[in-house]
Amino acid sequence: MKDCNKDIVNYHDDKVQLTSNQKTELRNRRDANRDRVSDGLKDAGHPQPKKFVAQGSFSMHTTIQESARDYDIDDGVVFRQESLQGPMGADKTALATRHMVRDAVDDSSFKQPPEIKKNCIRVFYNDGPHVDLPVYRESDVPEHHYELASSEWKVSDPEGVSAWFKDCLDRAGEKGRVQLRQLIRLLKSFCANRPSYTLPSGFVLTVLSQEQYWGYDECLDRAFRDVVRRIYDRLRQDLHVHHPVVDEWLIDKDSSSKTEKLRDLLKMALEEMDVLDRPNCTRSRALRVWKKVLATNYFDKDIEQAEEEEKAETSSAIAAIGIRTVPKPYGHTQ
Repeated sequence: MKDCNKDIVNYHDDKVQLTSNQKTELRNRRDANRDRVSDGLKDAGHPQPKKFVAQGSFSMHTTIQESARDYDIDDGVVFRQESLQGPMGADKTALATRHMVRDAVDDSSFKQPPEIKKNCIRVFYNDGPHVDLPVYRESDVPEHHYELASSEWKVSDPEGVSAWFKDCLDRAGEKGRVQLRQLIRLLKSFCANRPSYTLPSGFVLTVLSQEQYWGYDECLDRAFRDVVRRIYDRLRQDLHVHHPVVDEWLIDKDSSSKTEKLRDLLKMALEEMDVLDRPNCTRSRALRVWKKVLATNYFDKDIEQAEEEEKAETSSAIAAIGIRTVPKPYGHTQ
């Protein structure tokens, strides 16, 4: 396989993973909303949350750069169940609890007011990002459990996915935990760079990546190709994807068109990458393969430079052959 490891690492570091400034910005917005919720509840005389629980790709460190800055931050708000009871002991409904949190976070500073969704409150920012605030109640009766404020109170686990992913990283090992995150980000970027396709969510891509990641490879380009092959083979057998924590389907028969489309795109990518195994595959040709596979213009300058170098090498080789084959003049003696 033609070695493009450094090129893929550079692409990941420059264009896929969040920069330190982007991470700080998103973290600050998450924390600011926590303050808004706490302050708004206090001002309205409502109970304070027991805790906030960071969730989603931002907490797992698998968020990728988005050209439209459409970043999604998930931050759970957890209350003790007894704090959500009225003076007569009646439980506050799931909808009323979501209304309470929505009103608390809305301090009139947003151009688009926070909205109540089925499973969260969504806070919008003018420059693209949004923060989703799912709301939970915690109880020890009959045993310790959490419930999500959805259309009604529904058994859930706000920390379950984070714990599951931590276990995946632990099993991957010290180097593998870094590479697994890299591969998840690259697969997300592979899909995000094709906005016209309806593809699985980032969480589904995370589940598939960890499921098919079999061990650390020192070359990221080779590791990505391998996990793409394994995911493709898996989807050829089964398009459905089950939630790793709760008993529900992330992709079932009604949504399998998304994984079907992903399977077809992965097949295309694998066919393109066959070129990398040819003995005469040049660097410029290999970078063109990665350009198409990852649907990016990131490699354009490197392709141009590689083509110039290859032309120069070819010219030098031709000139050298010409020098060696020039016949001596007739009658020439030393």
